Amino acid sequence: MKQSYLSEHYDLEDRILKHYPQQIKDYEERITAYGNDAEIASQHKPQGEDKFCPMTLKGVTYKEKADAGEMLLAICKENPLSQPTEIGSYRGFQMEIYYDTVNAHYCLNLCGMRKHKVELGADALGNLTRIENEIAKFPARLEAAKTRKEETIAQLETAKVEVEKPFAFENELKEKTERLNALNIELNLNEKDNTVIDDEPEQNDEPAEKISEDRER
Repeated sequence: MKQSYLSEHYDLEDRILKHYPQQIKDYEERITAYGNDAEIASQHKPQGEDKFCPMTLKGVTYKEKADAGEMLLAICKENPLSQPTEIGSYRGFQMEIYYDTVNAHYCLNLCGMRKHKVELGADALGNLTRIENEIAKFPARLEAAKTRKEETIAQLETAKVEVEKPFAFENELKEKTERLNALNIELNLNEKDNTVIDDEPEQNDEPAEKISEDRER
């Protein structure tokens, strides 16, 4: 039980010094990034019946949704590389595409303070919907990062309280350890006494040569 306590104690110390602070820092960075990117998206809201912002591809700005979708597909076919390549911008975000060789499809990154991945398909308008869906997730991801940060701070505070708690059975352990040591001393003394008794020669044991000489006389 003491070994288990010490193991948990060292784990808590490690979490307090390294794990929780690093997690909190990571969530703070996410909060800043998602907050920034959500603000950029809100400043470039889709307009018109199609709910579409002009999209710039290869230096050309497309105001029609269908035209932008078709051009995006054409650009994908021209860039079969796995290395991300910048192709234009949409709603305040630079866009880059690359071919995912593992899953065998094209992907697009919306580049703000973070890179937001969008998996592309073969449908021109469907790809634009996927891009909009990804942007729409920014506020929820911002709130999730805030929640996770608060949860981690609470876990850190709980760990600080737990690590100060002593081993609950310390007195009992001390008592039984002292008793065990006393028993070990007694056992060792008994073993020594038995050894001394076993090593003493019997009084009737005489050298065979002396007995033989006495008989000859």
